Amino acid sequence: MSQRIINRNKAKKNKAAAIKLTPRIWIGKNGINDSVVRELKQQLKINKFVKVRILRSALLSPMNRHDIAEQLERQSGAPLIELKGYTAVYRSPYRKRKEVASRPTSQRK
Repeated sequence: MSQRIINRNKAKKNKAAAIKLTPRIWIGKNGINDSVVRELKQQLKINKFVKVRILRSALLSPMNRHDIAEQLERQSGAPLIELKGYTAVYRSPYRKRKEVASRPTSQRK
């Protein structure tokens, strides 16, 4: 399989997993500030995906929903998986460590 097909399949799986999520963060009339970015980073350390809802009151500023999603992507460092309507989904950039089972030490005679 080519790398392109693998990436396409991976993207489909990511989007499918994101559909079932409920929004964890809402962006309102205050827009994107430090506390929003900090909360997104905190949520991404816990969850693989985080859904962010952009309220219409956030669009009172000169920014549109695409600008808000891209700005949050830049500030948080988390890749934007999907922007559908007023809902954005971000994937965690943090790799979870695989726990390695400790090997029993050999007993000396």
